[in-house]
Amino acid sequence: MGGDNVVVAVRVRPFNDREKAKKCQLVVEMPDGKRTGIRDPNKKDDDPKWFTFDYSYWSHDGFKEESNGYSAPADSKYADQRKVFNDLGKGVLDNAWAGYNCSLFAYGQTGSGKSYSMVGTKTNKGIIPIVCEELFNRIGEKKGDDVDCEVFISMFEIYCEKVRDLLTTKQPPKGGLKIREHPKTGFYVEGLSSAPVSSYKEIEGKINEGTKNRTVAATAMNATSSRAHTIVKIKFNQKTKKGGGGTTTKTSEINLVDLAGSERQDKADTEGDRLKEGIVINQSLTTLGRVIKALADQQSSKGKKGGNQVPYRDSALTCLLKNALGGNSKTIMIAALSPADDNYEETLSTLRFADRAKSIKTKAVVNESATERMIRELKEENLRLQQQIGGGGHSSGSEELEALKRQLAENQKEMENLQKTWEQKLAEEAGKHSAIEGHDAALAKKRQCVPHLWNLNEDPALTDVVVHFIPEGEVTVGNKSASPPASIVLNGMAIQPQHAVLHNSGNKKISIEALSGASILINGKEIKGTTELQQNDRILFGGNHLYVFANPTKKGIDKEITYEKAQQEMTQNSGLGVARGGGAKSKEQMILEDELVALMPLVHRANAMAKELGRAVTFEIVLVSPEARGLDKGLTEVVWIKVLNQTDDTHFLWEKNRFMSRYYGMQEMYENKMDGDADWNLPKERDPFYEPPDSEVFIGSAVVFLQSLSFLIDSEEAFPIVDFSGNEMGQLNVSLSPCSVAGKEIRGAFVEQPKELVGKNFAFKVKILSAIGLPKRINKTRCKYRFFGEKEVTTKTISGSNPVYSHENTYTYRPVTDKLVDHLHNSNMYVTVWGSQKGRSDRSSRTSTPASTKSTTTNGSHKAGDDDDKGKKGSGRRRSSSKKKKSTESKEIKVDKPKKTTTSKSRERKKKASEAKD
Repeated sequence: MGGDNVVVAVRVRPFNDREKAKKCQLVVEMPDGKRTGIRDPNKKDDDPKWFTFDYSYWSHDGFKEESNGYSAPADSKYADQRKVFNDLGKGVLDNAWAGYNCSLFAYGQTGSGKSYSMVGTKTNKGIIPIVCEELFNRIGEKKGDDVDCEVFISMFEIYCEKVRDLLTTKQPPKGGLKIREHPKTGFYVEGLSSAPVSSYKEIEGKINEGTKNRTVAATAMNATSSRAHTIVKIKFNQKTKKGGGGTTTKTSEINLVDLAGSERQDKADTEGDRLKEGIVINQSLTTLGRVIKALADQQSSKGKKGGNQVPYRDSALTCLLKNALGGNSKTIMIAALSPADDNYEETLSTLRFADRAKSIKTKAVVNESATERMIRELKEENLRLQQQIGGGGHSSGSEELEALKRQLAENQKEMENLQKTWEQKLAEEAGKHSAIEGHDAALAKKRQCVPHLWNLNEDPALTDVVVHFIPEGEVTVGNKSASPPASIVLNGMAIQPQHAVLHNSGNKKISIEALSGASILINGKEIKGTTELQQNDRILFGGNHLYVFANPTKKGIDKEITYEKAQQEMTQNSGLGVARGGGAKSKEQMILEDELVALMPLVHRANAMAKELGRAVTFEIVLVSPEARGLDKGLTEVVWIKVLNQTDDTHFLWEKNRFMSRYYGMQEMYENKMDGDADWNLPKERDPFYEPPDSEVFIGSAVVFLQSLSFLIDSEEAFPIVDFSGNEMGQLNVSLSPCSVAGKEIRGAFVEQPKELVGKNFAFKVKILSAIGLPKRINKTRCKYRFFGEKEVTTKTISGSNPVYSHENTYTYRPVTDKLVDHLHNSNMYVTVWGSQKGRSDRSSRTSTPASTKSTTTNGSHKAGDDDDKGKKGSGRRRSSSKKKKSTESKEIKVDKPKKTTTSKSRERKKKASEAKD
């Protein structure tokens, strides 16, 4: 038998509210229950790319909401939650009853609908709760058939390669739980708790408990929930009495895995980042892709010698999924798809991943053996292990000896469990269940009469999980080191021992007092002193604790508030103009707003982490116009992050993906410190907060007017170099000259009408002469520009604050077209200035003697990073540059046309052109 293929299903969700508002286009189609097609929104005339799976579920439209909130099919095409369970979840149950190990995992980008399929909502239950409920329904039906059924549940998550038990109140060990390998059963998590449960209500309570523990830990550790893999492991034993006495045990493990978001990382924006190789955004997910590719290659190259080694051991996730992917398991994968055109690349990546997975085969066997034989074999193995340990040949404390001792302890534990009765196991857990159920009931009742705070989380499954009550009187808020202890304990970034005091006056008036140095935002606005709370106020404590205030003694509690709405509110109050104002917004504006909503909390947390870790670095969002980026046209601004190193007094601008890469490194560094890791403090070369002064940075851009060329008039002008905040950083001297096709500059001749150039052969020479008055922190600079859509040209790199570039480039046109004339007459050329900086300690006096190197190219560009020190020295005119005070607020900046500074020669020629025009 060659084994069974992994069953693969894909499911497309409806448009969400933001996608509807942006009027996104549908790019996914499913003509039947097997095939899935996707169209490239940028190539609408091309045929769709087609994929075939075991199941293709259309859940995009064609449903109606019933009175109980359930989304039921309105036509035969729509796949509801029950259909998905019948096709996939029922198979999991059937295989579990037959004694097979089963695995079901969900894959897809954040927000694609993974959790909806796996967990669902209260009114639309997903696969996990339905599987658990149906399991106990079948157990009830089997009662009296000489079969004793035992069900155990474990729940854990893998975050940044650390395994954390979600069903224990014990402090997690440093570095997380260890993954070990059993010689017979494979990889397992050492010390993972496994709770016996006897009903669906108990298993639901355990999952809720795990979800709450996950929420509290994620908030305190500044963890991003979308980057964590959550695994619910259900162990199902069936003990059947044999005719001659004794029992036979049939064992099945059901792994239900909700994988982290599979966002595609754009490497282009992190080119040159010294940390891009060192920071692995999600090692487990990356390794999973490699494992699936290696397994697929193995299947396609059967019979051939050699073959790829499957890298299971390269990540925690793939170790624990080894059986599910290539061993003893019946495995199902559901891939969640976004229907929108702006997620095309991620959706295509998901489809390709699923397409590879369907070729994988697993070899599942029934796990059945006599209980007495299992105990006897464990005793025999323990005796063998004891002899090996006592027999010598191992150095004290050696890895081999420690492994033998661990294996002996694990076998002893398993043997004790086999000898315990099911009733004994349940009795040990019974007290815990009753306490949890009683607490949950009391909590629900208390929420109906006492003012309280309930949490918001980016993961909807982790929202409204944590509740803090505000009884009458004073309620203190602080971290775990507060003395006396705080009434509400919040741990994590930027939470002080004494952070805030909540005052409750008879449940009628509740106010919050921000204590000295505390960071508190209400509805996106920072508060100082005391503020009265209103119904549904959104409160952010420190860097990561976001809550909604609810007073049940008053009307108007809104349970529809989401994390996204709260973040949009913060964006609107940030001073960034794109998020302000009413009326309809363009799709481009909404895309920009989405980026701001996603990035603002991360920038806020990055600043909080920098402060906690003692890094003298601040981060600020800036909106960059197309003109400031050196583009002559563009739809909208893009979001960049401004980085200020206060120690070196250096400034940098990181594009979004570069910042995200660094942010994950900051998170890991912060978590290591919180875990008590002695090596958390990294050296500069590995520190995600640090950018060396010699890293290239955007200094500013100059707008160069081309109109004189359309009249065949040469010009030489000094244009202001303006940064993103509108501050003048210096001036750039640029010369423009019309030429013959032989390259000879045309002097004294001009045309009355630009259209006279059409059809004739001309060339145009661009000279970047020099810059003056650059800030003293600037070490070396170079300029980049693009003339009429030609290839981008770069000048040589020159030292000093008054660099002389002596660069020229000639563009020849045979003939001149209407389009070129229109461009010269009505458009501008945007020159961006880039450079490296000197740290505060390395700076010399303002006076500098720049070096220059003559560089002439013909329709070519200079390579970045060319050294200028070999060229001739020239003198630059010194100029004291009075710059505006930089704004500390993030704000939308658009670079206006700067005033022109024109030489007398240029003014004379322009005057002639004007007279000729008249």
